[in-house]
Amino acid sequence: MSALFALSLRQMLGGKKIWVLAVFLSLPILLLSAVLLAAGFDFPVEEDFDVEAAALSMFLYLMYPQSLCILASLLYGASLLAGEIEDKTLVYLFTRSIPRWQVLVGKYLATATVLTVMTLLSLSVSFLVCKTPGGADTYFALTSAVALACFTYTAIFCLLGLLVPRRALPVGVIYAVVVEGLLSAVPALVNELTSSFYLRSLAWHLAGIELPEDAQEDFQNEVAPFVAGADPSTALTALGIITVSTLLVSAILIHRRQWPLNEGV
Repeated sequence: MSALFALSLRQMLGGKKIWVLAVFLSLPILLLSAVLLAAGFDFPVEEDFDVEAAALSMFLYLMYPQSLCILASLLYGASLLAGEIEDKTLVYLFTRSIPRWQVLVGKYLATATVLTVMTLLSLSVSFLVCKTPGGADTYFALTSAVALACFTYTAIFCLLGLLVPRRALPVGVIYAVVVEGLLSAVPALVNELTSSFYLRSLAWHLAGIELPEDAQEDFQNEVAPFVAGADPSTALTALGIITVSTLLVSAILIHRRQWPLNEGV
């Protein structure tokens, strides 16, 4: 397993897409630098609540776990086996004594790890550009959400790439917009079937945001089911189940499927 992980890591870091990802992840930093350092914002002043920190923290969450993590995981997860097929090494790996599921897991771990590290580097720079809104608690909440998002969404899009190999990218975009975007915002049972719901809930609880007293009742009645509907243990368990179950289904698919050398993903 360790050899497969190292091989997949070298392949991913040596590919052209890694530079595309690097440029992609630099865009939020450039955007924030241009807006905050050049123009800036005038936030309303509240005595018992830091509006600026809350707004910037929300922006960083929407930019990274809710957007960039999904798009980066789609780019790499949907074509997790494409590099091996393009290099005509997939059949070689599958005909060795190594179980196919280990090939999948090795490539998955390498991909998710690289995505996590690179996204966290971009987030850290953006957090500093924003002058560390919310302090250490907010940073820990954001980094935890980024790491979990990269590992969860990579597993989801890996399965999607196996189910609809020819249309993985457009179908993945539709999934991201409809399921992780629209349905996750519905305060009903349906949003508990999405990863975004649990990521939002976990990030909110870890950030430890304290609202003004006059806003707490409205938050609990109207907003809490949307942003904090699951406690941390439930959120972690749900994300773990989603990740493991999708990887398990992917392992079953690659075990039963035939992989000719001229087949694309």
